[in-house]
Amino acid sequence: AGYTGIHAHDLLKPSRPLEMPSAIENYVHWVLQSVEVVTAHSAIFKFATDDLKRGTPHPRGSGRMAKPVTWHVTMLGAVGANGEGPLPWIERDYTPISSALEWERGRCEILIKIYSNGQLTSWLDRLRTAAPADDTRIWLSRPIKTLSVPSLATAEGGGEGFQPASVLLLLAGTGIVALPQIIAHREPIRLLGIPTNRSSQLPCPIDLIQSCREDDLLLLPQIKEYCVEGMKKHPKFRGLRDYTLLLTKKSQNVPGTLISSGENDSEVDCDAIFKDVPNATTIKSQRLNRDIVANAVGRLLPPYRVVVSGPDAFNNAAREFLNDCGVDSNYLTVLSA
Repeated sequence: AGYTGIHAHDLLKPSRPLEMPSAIENYVHWVLQSVEVVTAHSAIFKFATDDLKRGTPHPRGSGRMAKPVTWHVTMLGAVGANGEGPLPWIERDYTPISSALEWERGRCEILIKIYSNGQLTSWLDRLRTAAPADDTRIWLSRPIKTLSVPSLATAEGGGEGFQPASVLLLLAGTGIVALPQIIAHREPIRLLGIPTNRSSQLPCPIDLIQSCREDDLLLLPQIKEYCVEGMKKHPKFRGLRDYTLLLTKKSQNVPGTLISSGENDSEVDCDAIFKDVPNATTIKSQRLNRDIVANAVGRLLPPYRVVVSGPDAFNNAAREFLNDCGVDSNYLTVLSA
């Protein structure tokens, strides 16, 4: 873990608190440059580094072509002594909303929901309200593969060589972060800085159903752009073919959100955002249900891939609805968010 001269049994001694090591294998120190508050519950944390050891999501060179994948990173937060283990950090996995090309340029943006009872996110929120400093110990791992493209399957899920004729995304909460990386493979040269075969560029219709609370609307401006792009005539598919936004009421029992409503207290008008965007539909006071899933599956062209990502309750419900609709588990990918 980056420690030398310390025996493993010494790590368990509470009388010997550990400082952060100067180096950790496969991790690089990033600096928090700014924070963009998105809602009363979520913010985009923007990091930068000039350390070339950060690696790339798409290794290539020496005659090797880049493999198209979506990816995530593990963050280490130097919170000090904590209840999760003897090491002085908390680790969490995050999927950046910025592109692989931005990562290779030394920049990374991560959308994070803040909870006062979350050991890492409450620590991040304290950094957010303080002036960023070079000694801020944010460690991000080298990129880790999440899904293969175009199969959109995990390594455990198989699907190697599978090319879907259409894709349905069921995303809730911060599970929406899977979207930008998937869409980026529509235009890999412009958005990822890598050439890939056309068969690996998801040249097929992509539909999205997003579920979120009305006080925590995420990535709507970007999604509007994807919808507009999806309506244009191109020699190959781009953007989103169809988008459905399911809005649920704001919860009165959200556990310990920290961001002051005064920092972002403007109401988001979904109808105004998606005005004149005919392939976008907003349904208020509505959760995901069997009928919505059945209608979406009915529009898919076989063979298809369905990707589900959100809180456990959403994922379990989506899996049940898809099973009721006869979706084979071999064509389903489920990611926790």
